[in-house]
Amino acid sequence: MKSLHLVLLLLLLVPIAPSVSHAHGFDAPEDQSGYAIPSIDHAAMRVIAPYRDRIIPLARQAAATDAELSALLLHNQMQSANCLWLLVPGSLTDEENPFNECAHADMAGLKAMLERLSLLPQTQGAARAVISDLDHDMVLAGTSFVLCAFAKESFNTASQVRPDWGAVSAYLVDRYGSVFGLAAALAAICLTGILTLRWLRSAPIDRRG
Repeated sequence: MKSLHLVLLLLLLVPIAPSVSHAHGFDAPEDQSGYAIPSIDHAAMRVIAPYRDRIIPLARQAAATDAELSALLLHNQMQSANCLWLLVPGSLTDEENPFNECAHADMAGLKAMLERLSLLPQTQGAARAVISDLDHDMVLAGTSFVLCAFAKESFNTASQVRPDWGAVSAYLVDRYGSVFGLAAALAAICLTGILTLRWLRSAPIDRRG
């Protein structure tokens, strides 16, 4: 159902998105009163994303005893939701994607959490094991040679990065036109089926015949 809701949400944006625009421009965090979050390069984003399921549980273990980690965890959970949990195709890989800057903030937050976890006694061992695996994967990905427009951008736990919603559907239509049209048709069929089933279940049954 989450995937269906995502497709329907994006479809609603199609009429208000006249053309594809550049995904984003650099803006410093509006509120810098929280903890600074260093940025992360483009290739490293793709490498660290699969490690979310190892980093978040560790952070939850220690968040109650460390204010910085707690702020990083809360920021990242909100940031992940802003990015629609990276479900939109190209969020991590395409600089023109309206979710790309948002994804930068999300992945940078994960990296900052892992670095913080490596300094805390109760999570140090487990965090360093994750870092060891991550370092190996990053070397294989050649992250030091892959940069993008936001490699030098920093973030802050007091500020959220949100996508340009007006550009989302235009981007999808431009990049995935035929696939997006098929998804729209399938979503419409599924929605019609769901509504029909709900109507049939709620409709009174005539037992006179």
